[in-house]
Amino acid sequence: MIWQLLFTTLLVLGCSVYALWSLLPAALRQRVRAAVGRQAVAEAGCGGGCKGCGPAPGAEQVVRVVKRRDGG
Repeated sequence: MIWQLLFTTLLVLGCSVYALWSLLPAALRQRVRAAVGRQAVAEAGCGGGCKGCGPAPGAEQVVRVVKRRDGG
């Protein structure tokens, strides 16, 4: 019985910490990382450290439009 309570408490605590971390503003997360001594990772999603995977500023974008054969 005590093990179930301990496990549930740790699980809820871990989920709460994760939710709090996810909802913190990015600037505050970076300050917390710096205070802990960890290097900030890019928030772009790919984790590469580049500022995203989009086109470079001022780059020309090509859009290709293809008509479907089924008439849609």
